[in-house]
Amino acid sequence: MSYSIALGPFHPAWPGPQRFILRIADERVVDVEYQGGFNERGCAERLSRLSLPDALHLVARICGECSFAHSLAFCQAVEQLCGLNVEVRASLLRTAIAELERAASHLRAAAAVLHAIGMKPRGTALDAFREQLRNLLASIAGGRIVAAVCAPGGLRRDPAPSDRDAVLAALPEIGAALYRFIDRLIDQRFLLARTIDVGALPRAAAEQFGVRGPLARASGIPRDVRADHPYAAYESLGFHPIVQEGGDVYARLLVFLLEAYEAIKLVDAALQRLPEGRSVVELPGELPRGQASVSVEGPRGAIRYALESDGVRLTRVQIDTPRQFDRLLARTLLSAAQMDNVMAIIASADVCVACAEQ
Repeated sequence: MSYSIALGPFHPAWPGPQRFILRIADERVVDVEYQGGFNERGCAERLSRLSLPDALHLVARICGECSFAHSLAFCQAVEQLCGLNVEVRASLLRTAIAELERAASHLRAAAAVLHAIGMKPRGTALDAFREQLRNLLASIAGGRIVAAVCAPGGLRRDPAPSDRDAVLAALPEIGAALYRFIDRLIDQRFLLARTIDVGALPRAAAEQFGVRGPLARASGIPRDVRADHPYAAYESLGFHPIVQEGGDVYARLLVFLLEAYEAIKLVDAALQRLPEGRSVVELPGELPRGQASVSVEGPRGAIRYALESDGVRLTRVQIDTPRQFDRLLARTLLSAAQMDNVMAIIASADVCVACAEQ
């Protein structure tokens, strides 16, 4: 028996509008039609018409999950354009905020996978970890969703010593609890049966498609801007990327969980080394003529901002974000999948419509 089923554009299993039309035969996917483009806003074009303060405001609101990553990439491009240096304290705080954002995003994705395969109590536990990390993010950055805290040359907010101490006090317990959770989860038979060899993306296909971030690293590609072209304080913290070879839902789940655990350790190391001083800076009064291009590793992979200035204001902005679902990638991941596995495969890709359609 064959039939078609439409998922989306709105569905609780993924953030942002996207639509999948699946053709099913004998309870397996035989064809996929993907529809995106519901959320396009033209942010890059709008940025070139804005003053620097307004541009910072917009960049931080392109994506709620990747807010700081977008801000950091934009600010580093402005710093390259203006020849601005960033003090050690600001670099360490930027790293801590970026890693808290990454850990929260990864735990949301991992929880979505567990919910999709019927492991609701485990998924709910990850949701609780994510809430704890979002609360710590609010202590350091001023909000659970980071809004315009980054500025060219530093930050626009400096956490109080009591906020730093509270985060440092909470991190070891959260890290230890997450480690125990991962250790108990990864070899459960039910999990292995539902995720291994499911939704596989072989390394050759991942290279061909140019995927980035956890999706690439779960397919054996050791590509990570934090290691390949270190920025902020990553080089001094001794960061090393986490890579899995399987390319399936299980490998992607492991990358999410292990990177979240590693992120907690990086936050702890960054805040432990935080020197005295202030990281708050004033915005540059003008932008020199020139071009700049900078990449940072967002939760879903490399985010690149390329800027041009005429000596007064920005004249051109390009935003290059990780490849998200399109028809070819959707077909590769979902073709021949059992219908029961479709939602887990989609969740494991951790699609970000806001980044894709900025």
